[in-house]
Amino acid sequence: MEQDTQKPRAKIAAQLMVGPEQLRHFGEARILSCLDYALDALEPEELILSIGESSRDLADKIVERCGRKGTRVSLWVMVFADRPVGLPSTSFVQDAGGNEGYGSVGAWENIGKGDEKFLFRCPSALGDDEQGIGFAIRSAKVIGAQGIFLDRIRYPSPANGLEFLGACSCPRCKKAYSAWSGEQWPDLTAIAVKHAARGTEGAGQFIQEAGQALQFRSHMVSRAVAQYAQAAHAEGLSIGLDLFAPSLASFVGQDYHSLSLSADFLKPMLYCKAFAPAGMPLEFQLLMRGLEQSGVEASKARDFIAGLSGIRADLLDLVRRGEGFPAALAASEMLRCLRETGSGSPHKPEIYAGIELVEHEAYDTKIDAETRDAYLQNLSGQNIAVCWNILYVPRRHIDAIAASRKDLR
Repeated sequence: MEQDTQKPRAKIAAQLMVGPEQLRHFGEARILSCLDYALDALEPEELILSIGESSRDLADKIVERCGRKGTRVSLWVMVFADRPVGLPSTSFVQDAGGNEGYGSVGAWENIGKGDEKFLFRCPSALGDDEQGIGFAIRSAKVIGAQGIFLDRIRYPSPANGLEFLGACSCPRCKKAYSAWSGEQWPDLTAIAVKHAARGTEGAGQFIQEAGQALQFRSHMVSRAVAQYAQAAHAEGLSIGLDLFAPSLASFVGQDYHSLSLSADFLKPMLYCKAFAPAGMPLEFQLLMRGLEQSGVEASKARDFIAGLSGIRADLLDLVRRGEGFPAALAASEMLRCLRETGSGSPHKPEIYAGIELVEHEAYDTKIDAETRDAYLQNLSGQNIAVCWNILYVPRRHIDAIAASRKDLR
């Protein structure tokens, strides 16, 4: 008797964000038409849905359509930043000088100018976030979603400015760190600048001096995610997580292994071309720029970041010149995801490689057919997530994904 050696089929997730802008521009009928097209062509396992309470009727129609196709729906929820309107306000994270908001050293020129503000709440001030958790669960259940997808589960990125690499330095976080470690909270930004001046050698020295503080930041993020997951799982809801690429994750307090223990699926943002927050080109470019503006020689800043991230120096040179990373980097980052989540644990969540395929006037990055095909070739056999809003993903990209996956389905 022959054994079945067929590999498990690669899965697809898709993201749909419906807000005031999309309702004005598309209208309900066109939104549903775009959804139907994606469901028919891609047959996704997961739809990650962001939609406001005022669009309850449309949400019901979206969930009903997904149910007919066997597609699960996870409600897209913001945790530390851009939280739902109506939740109590808490204090924002602070840099070493006690400042809130945005930094000025290497910060993205467009930070805070759009609907997404990227102003991060202090994890200590949020505490157990019972109201945020309760709101997320109620909102998911009222529309019949099967899960919750957590976004903004991190500290500020380089897009917010190099100053916030050391967040959070508020009195409450300093006290929590002292109780956790027995030590005083350090100025992580100053430590990074000091060691970056030594280039590759400085990377190891930075980890040695700052490692415990970095672990504490990861602990605070993982703790919040675990609280959401425990409550969601008790209600029969799954948990998905939106994560920075592994090479960037440690800069924003995300530890893949500990986070994976709470998750049913992960969506690492393996955006190799996007010059937008969470896009690898923008974040690495700004991180190096921030160090250079702090007095670090350009080559030393590059080598320091290469040592911390595992990204080759010649690839970092590409983004310093305003170019993107090659699509092959998405494949190597995906392998890192699999390694970092699979070590020493029987629990292995599904991982969807997030690739940016949107075309929108607000974003400079446009993904052409050659880049799209390079992504699909390098991620052949892997789960992928079509990001970050199918309303702006051209149908030629959806058709190409569907065609490339036929042999795997």
